[in-house]
Amino acid sequence: MKKIYLFIFLLTIFLFCNCQKNKEGIVFCFDDSSIDEWYFHRDLFNRYGIRATFFITRPHQLDSNQIYKLKILESDGHEIACHAFSHKNANDYQIPEDYIDQQIKPALQKLQGIGFNVNSFAYPFGSSTPVLDSILLDYFKIIRKATYNYKNTTIDQYPEIYANADTYRIVNAMGIDYNYHISVENFEVGIKKGLKNKEILIVYAHIIDASNNDYTVHPEYLEKLFLKCKKHYIKSMTMNEMYHYFQKKLTIKKYIYE
Repeated sequence: MKKIYLFIFLLTIFLFCNCQKNKEGIVFCFDDSSIDEWYFHRDLFNRYGIRATFFITRPHQLDSNQIYKLKILESDGHEIACHAFSHKNANDYQIPEDYIDQQIKPALQKLQGIGFNVNSFAYPFGSSTPVLDSILLDYFKIIRKATYNYKNTTIDQYPEIYANADTYRIVNAMGIDYNYHISVENFEVGIKKGLKNKEILIVYAHIIDASNNDYTVHPEYLEKLFLKCKKHYIKSMTMNEMYHYFQKKLTIKKYIYE
């Protein structure tokens, strides 16, 4: 009898989730260590209910004020994640274990030591090897790579930047910094594809400021992207939240169809 009630309960959740308008989401990532700039624009995220994942590199160089700001960002609902110990390119390492020992373990030790529960990792320079990916899945729930608009087309032409139940543990992301020239209209094309295919679009940037320098994202541009998400009722989520989102979907399906 209990099993029948559990089945009905899970079936109700499954049907409810699949009836919700535009339940798929988007993940905004910010890489490196521009903590002061991220914190300065804290109100921008809060105004639109955007939760982001901040991938931190060189955690051993953080001062007490930066750590404090990261903890405030975390309390706002953002995720603090790992971007390696010293921002080295994983492809420069001949032996995967050397990368683990020099870039992963010390970064995790430092981030955990200052109070962060780290679940996600993003490769500096955005690429790696399948062997290293496989090893890193023992350390993180989700691994993120990176790309840019090298095809000079709309971002819906990059299937790798969309996560689904089959691909969510090793994902890619599209760069939206000023030098990547992703227009607001192009971004909207990208989120529409995610909605159509019930996938989650993943994008990344670096510094938030108004300089229009390489590897910066203008706050006014960022706000326009947030407005597009609001227009299409798209929910933002962190990398860790995306992991649990797909985990729940798979668990519900397992109970229903077994």
